[in-house]
Amino acid sequence: MDKLKTWTKELLQSTDAKLSDFFVILMCGFIAGNIYTATAIDFVNIKTIIHLVPAVFFLVFAICVAIILGAFVLLRTKKVINWSFLALSLIFSVALVINNPDAIWFNVGVAFVLVFIVKYVTANDGLGLEEKDISPQLSLCLTTAVFVIFAVSVSVFTVIKYATFSHSAFDFGIFCQMFEQMAKTGLPMTTVERGGYLSHFAVHFSPVYYLLLPGYMIFRHPVYLLVMQAVVVGLSVFPIRKICMEMGLSNKLSFMASLVLALFPTMANGCFYDFHENKFLSLFILWMIYFALKGNRIGCGIFALLTLTVKEDAAIYVIAIAIWMLFTKRDRIFAVIIMVFSVAYFAFACEMIALSGGEIMMSRLDRYYVDPEGGFLEVAKNCFYDIGYLIDQVFNGADTSSTDVGYSGQKMEFVLWTFIPLLFMPLASKHTTHLVLFIPLLVINLMPDWIYQHDIDFQYTYGSCALVIAAAFLALAERTKRQQMRIAVAMVAICTVFTVSTVFPKGDRYFTWYKESKETYDLTAEALESIPKDASVTALGFFVPHLYEFDDLQTVPKYYGEYEKTDYVAIDPRYTGGSIDAVYEMMGDDYTLITAKGNALIYKLND
Repeated sequence: MDKLKTWTKELLQSTDAKLSDFFVILMCGFIAGNIYTATAIDFVNIKTIIHLVPAVFFLVFAICVAIILGAFVLLRTKKVINWSFLALSLIFSVALVINNPDAIWFNVGVAFVLVFIVKYVTANDGLGLEEKDISPQLSLCLTTAVFVIFAVSVSVFTVIKYATFSHSAFDFGIFCQMFEQMAKTGLPMTTVERGGYLSHFAVHFSPVYYLLLPGYMIFRHPVYLLVMQAVVVGLSVFPIRKICMEMGLSNKLSFMASLVLALFPTMANGCFYDFHENKFLSLFILWMIYFALKGNRIGCGIFALLTLTVKEDAAIYVIAIAIWMLFTKRDRIFAVIIMVFSVAYFAFACEMIALSGGEIMMSRLDRYYVDPEGGFLEVAKNCFYDIGYLIDQVFNGADTSSTDVGYSGQKMEFVLWTFIPLLFMPLASKHTTHLVLFIPLLVINLMPDWIYQHDIDFQYTYGSCALVIAAAFLALAERTKRQQMRIAVAMVAICTVFTVSTVFPKGDRYFTWYKESKETYDLTAEALESIPKDASVTALGFFVPHLYEFDDLQTVPKYYGEYEKTDYVAIDPRYTGGSIDAVYEMMGDDYTLITAKGNALIYKLND
């Protein structure tokens, strides 16, 4: 017994361990037992606890305590305890949110606890992350690995979604047909988007799509678009790393910034909602900020122009960065030039939309109009004179009487999804000038009452969130080295939890569908491939992305115009309702069922 006491005393002295460290080891066992609980039963339903096996719980508890205690004794470092505590807490958090996905307030509660755990394990460099910086080469290699993992995983799951016929006409079938038309004619024409042969530029002016056209000419398939989208979003990890290095953050922290961006809940999640030009925004905006910090006019100008080519409203991102450059005294003359050019480009883009036969989509700001013909100046004037109304619309939400607008509180939920993974660091900067980077977040995401503008499942987050992430690391650069590391670890942990909550259920759902019904999906594809490519086709929206080669393609439901007879009609019998009934009414007795495979019924117009 005396020898045991002596050995224990020597162990405590050599490792500087305290009684609290042994309590943490017990906590690790408790968390491990709860990981079993979270995976063995429906933890949100207390009645399912009767299925829990207490013996297994305590066995897991004991094994975990024994392993960690053994490792601590052998290695004689408290880092073993701290890393085990953090890792098990993160695994437990992930297990919880997987089984209760997309629940923002549940995620907030999990994040709240994680912050305290990170604070504990990083106290006095408890994880050893501050001991030695990594080399720039290793930082770049690790960042590259993050990019590859992001691009590959997002590509795989979105391609699986395509294989399960889960991408619809809006908004993937539009671009599948558009790129095929670009390959054939050089013009971004579609028949799907507005029910007739029309340029996509009549809806949004996005010449950035031509950057992907050369690759599409080689890999002529919708899968190419999904893969390139994942690649483009993933490439954003490189400029955020460069921004951090330019701001004086360590190589290790700069790598962790790339990890935060890749794990940020809007980045991978938005890729599951099909394909959009907005996905270019993060990459271009972050490179523009880096070159602005660097004082490189050529680089900054190139990426400002590239950002403008994404969409007509992308001018607001460039203008916000230019204002930020003015306020932070970074090449003010060049900032004014960029700002003026952006306004001129916006006017040019609006004119191109008009020349293409459309008009700019201002309906999303309808609530700010008194005179519907007033345009943006009318919106700006009304917000200036009645800022109380602006505050009400941004914070109180939209009218719940309409199904087309967001419900009260959804905008604030969007703010939580956006700022909690960053620990509200974008708001914690000592320099209030960084707040101008939030202008696009206000105008694009919070002012409109259209529900999709402030929903992290959709594409409208990429520009504003890139600016918010950049602002977070600009603020982080103002902290002490110890504070920087603690905050960065917490960011990575919470981003992991939030992203798993939003992304894993989607990926798991599509993978399960494909695994269970692969033969049915293959037969459905065969049925669609049997339609002659020179025919006109009316097809269910989920079939449209697979019929991208057809020049005359109509979608069900048809939101623009009336249904017209086409050579073929492709329907999925699992879908019923008004839209399908309208198609059958249009068909009458003029069509004959010629193919029934998988989930596809192919009808041919009688001769």
